[in-house]
Amino acid sequence: MNETPLTAAYKKGNKKIVQSLLYKGAEVNQVNGMRDTLLTAACERGNEKIIQLLIDTECNINQTGNMEFTPLTAACKSGNEKIVKLLIATGCDINQTANMPFTPLTTACKGGNEKIVKLLLDTGYDINQTANMAFTSLIVACEEEMRRYRLKGGNEKIVKILIHKGYDVNKVDGMGQTSLTAACSSGNDKIVNLLIYNGSDINQIDEMNETPLTAVFKKGNKKIVQSLLYKGAEVNQVNGMNETSLTAAFKGRNKDIVQLLMDKGCDCWWLD
Repeated sequence: MNETPLTAAYKKGNKKIVQSLLYKGAEVNQVNGMRDTLLTAACERGNEKIIQLLIDTECNINQTGNMEFTPLTAACKSGNEKIVKLLIATGCDINQTANMPFTPLTTACKGGNEKIVKLLLDTGYDINQTANMAFTSLIVACEEEMRRYRLKGGNEKIVKILIHKGYDVNKVDGMGQTSLTAACSSGNDKIVNLLIYNGSDINQIDEMNETPLTAVFKKGNKKIVQSLLYKGAEVNQVNGMNETSLTAAFKGRNKDIVQLLMDKGCDCWWLD
């Protein structure tokens, strides 16, 4: 099972056994067979009492296991604000990155946890930091996972927080995607309007060969098309796949948007 007595006791949530093992000299920073440190595992599960016990035993609060997950990132993933505060108060390196795709900030953005996002930024977190896969916090916030009851992705409140803190709205991620194309793809018209208002380039072709206008048709949001056209998006612009907004609308079988584009004077003869 690749288990140590210490990790086995932790999984049962038995603080007394953990205390006894530590008192008898169990290695607090040992990595288990699942390639986790005990602190990182406890942070991910949200066990505050055992985390405090490990900190009191002077465990390495910045140690990563073979999975390269930091304790702070694990705490952000669990969404436990108290644990995040505890790690920061204990002196963890808030800007530490490992070899995972997500930083603490992008993890908090992905989980839609506004309080933790604010907490990290107010503590001096580097807002423009990216991890090895170079996901940016703003793009993650624009794409935040859709719930069953939502027809569009993204977290408007977190996007506002990041922009207010000075995030560059035109920064691309490691895959070359812009925040605006991400928001257009997610179908969130409120976030699209926020980005445009704060200076997003509405005609930028990102490194994924997508324009904001052609990206809209993944969700078919007419409001977004109207906003982009009103702000001056080039209706006949061709993306990196030699596709226009009209051909993208035809592929999406969205009659209302096709009519809207034609009313705006798109070239009906431009067919790829």
